[in-house]
Amino acid sequence: MRLACAVLLACLSLSAWTASSSALSPRDPAYAGEWGPRLTHASDLWDRTTGDRRIVIAVLDTGVVPISELRAALVPGWDFVENDATPQDTFGHGTWVASAIAAQGNNGQFGAGYCWGCGLMPVRVSDGHVAADTGVIARAIRWAVDHGARVITISLTGQGDDPVERAAVDYATAHNVLVVASAGNTGDDEIVYPAAYPGVLSVTGTDPRDRLYKWSARGSWISLAAPGCATVVHIVVGAAVACGSSFAPPAIAGIAGLLLSLDPRISAARLSDALRATGRPVDGLAAKRVDARAALAALGLATPTASPPPPPVAREATTVSGVMTSKRDVDVSTAVAGRLEVQFVSAIARECNMQMRLNGQVIVAFRGEARILTLEARVPRGRHRLTISCTTRTRHAFQLRVEKPAPSR
Repeated sequence: MRLACAVLLACLSLSAWTASSSALSPRDPAYAGEWGPRLTHASDLWDRTTGDRRIVIAVLDTGVVPISELRAALVPGWDFVENDATPQDTFGHGTWVASAIAAQGNNGQFGAGYCWGCGLMPVRVSDGHVAADTGVIARAIRWAVDHGARVITISLTGQGDDPVERAAVDYATAHNVLVVASAGNTGDDEIVYPAAYPGVLSVTGTDPRDRLYKWSARGSWISLAAPGCATVVHIVVGAAVACGSSFAPPAIAGIAGLLLSLDPRISAARLSDALRATGRPVDGLAAKRVDARAALAALGLATPTASPPPPPVAREATTVSGVMTSKRDVDVSTAVAGRLEVQFVSAIARECNMQMRLNGQVIVAFRGEARILTLEARVPRGRHRLTISCTTRTRHAFQLRVEKPAPSR
């Protein structure tokens, strides 16, 4: 079972998005770039709750580094790799997932997680280099349930229905624990586990316009969609943007934590039904994109209010094809400021990274999955140089899909 992210990290442009209209707008510098909590209306709940420490979200991943942003949220966890009580993250992925959920908000540092008042249980099931065993995942699920988790989030994927793992999911369901898992970066309808087990909320990733990313899974078996990018804390570069299917489940887990904080008596089954039944349609997907405010109303915790969908943003799309070896520079010009999305499509995508300098920062996309590597950034008007570097020295065909803001007419 492998990490589900097409992990791409980007140093955050602090003026990336408009300020939140919620009653509580965190004063954290990177929050300006967080579109996920606002698009899902999770931020609308923050004037009522930012989470309750008694609502514990277990993160089954590569462990968690107890950085300052997460320290207040942490509850005792377990390391199933080293078999001890110190689930230290030596890879980074688990800390990114954890910070998407519970990075301390409104403290003037980095960004804000979806449910920074919730408890956070680190459960290490992988070192990030070797695939996690399904038996380990099963033991970890049972351990988290037995130690008080109300929500379990898993950003790992594997193939094949394992009866031991399935039984562990059934155990969580029987004990009123919500299990959320990544639907993977397959870009098609391939079924992956543990997301596909009955009772699990399988989550795919969508962009700020409620469109599926090219890498997003899109099968009829998927339960929900959620923002596929999140602001995370990287222990070296600080606030960063991470995209991939690993970062959609944390959004669901954080929203579930907020709702349970408002009423801990809500059952996992009822919460799951509310999250799936409400939300915004996604083209090409039977499941909806999660909407915290709509779920709140469906659970009887608020009076529903009409909220028109955001107007579509005009975009200009171009495609560049060619052949490259180890390195290539591409110049991209934008007529207006806005969100730039670049996708590098090639058989060697997982061996490559993309970089772009912007306002004195280096934006990096790396560790691609399958054939697609994606970089997103908020850019000013002008010319921008994109550098693609690959470890291989053999020639390979590629496509570069560039979507940039178009001038209004």
